[in-house]
Amino acid sequence: MTTTNFSFEGLMIERLIVHRIYAKNADKSLNDPKISNNLNYLDLNTKNTLESRLTKALGNKSHGIEVTITETAENSFFDIASKSMYDSDEDFIKKSAILAQNLTKAQSTTNAPDGVLLIVQGRVGGDPKRFIAVIKAEHQDGFASSDNDNYISINYISDLLLTPASRLFKIGFLVEEINRSQKEIHFSNYRAFLFDHLMSSVEASKAAIYFYQNFLGMSIAESSKKLTQDFFNFTRKFIDSSGMTDDEKLDTHEALRVTLKNTDKTLSVNEFSQKFLPTQLQIEYENFMRNKKFPSNSFVKDVEYIKMKFKTRRKYCFNNNVIISTPSNKTEDYLSFRTSEDELHTLVTIKGILQRQE
Repeated sequence: MTTTNFSFEGLMIERLIVHRIYAKNADKSLNDPKISNNLNYLDLNTKNTLESRLTKALGNKSHGIEVTITETAENSFFDIASKSMYDSDEDFIKKSAILAQNLTKAQSTTNAPDGVLLIVQGRVGGDPKRFIAVIKAEHQDGFASSDNDNYISINYISDLLLTPASRLFKIGFLVEEINRSQKEIHFSNYRAFLFDHLMSSVEASKAAIYFYQNFLGMSIAESSKKLTQDFFNFTRKFIDSSGMTDDEKLDTHEALRVTLKNTDKTLSVNEFSQKFLPTQLQIEYENFMRNKKFPSNSFVKDVEYIKMKFKTRRKYCFNNNVIISTPSNKTEDYLSFRTSEDELHTLVTIKGILQRQE
């Protein structure tokens, strides 16, 4: 999978169609989706707002993540989306109906609620590339206000979609990296991205699997292990080579370990930088990771390749070749470090009694 950065700036919608998706019945039978037979023609304000929602959800500082394309068979999302980019309006509408049917089947094993499926075709980037985006949006309610002569009234609205504060939507995004006139359709010429609030929440949920795996035919596992490993190794190198004091380096290394072991589901360079690095080093760190060709987009955390790092004993090495070894977890429970006033010595307090020499 490609791991270079991808910018969603300059996203332009060219075509849009919307279908309604229904929850399954109490007896687990499926309800056919309500299929639109015409494209939606958006006014300028609506178009600009929807473009902004997509850009913000998938962009570098969000929880939009890159995923791996795994399913490319006929009538898969990849097959339909890659062909739809070049289709006539008539064929685009027909293929979008197949996607609505596929989503209905994909969510049959879940309790996913009613919603709508938006299929968007357009171009993105400074050198515009064709894309197809699918958005599963669930309804929420709210109020609208209106001014009258002597008072302001509010009206209840039960079917709001894609509001700025909404977390009730999922996005699958396929973009063509190499123009089809140069290459035949092949998944290696495309990149795929996913936004799903369930994927980025602290509480793990399998509800998202129906969307990204069963419907989109995408995988997060294949790339996540390597990205997490690289994030760990590159960040450690930056900390060691930075101008931070020894105490600051120890604290930041510990913050890295805690970040990788906590229950958060995603990681990003920007988030780690903002939380744990001094202000004067944040841009330097982000440039360091960029030079390593590490993506600034968020990605799903998977510590499979580095989990042994957390089980081995930790070593603290001093410039006179003295080494202190501690258990891997909760170093602060065993010892603490303090630099002397002359900054030539390290004062170590060990919370235990010497028992033997090995």
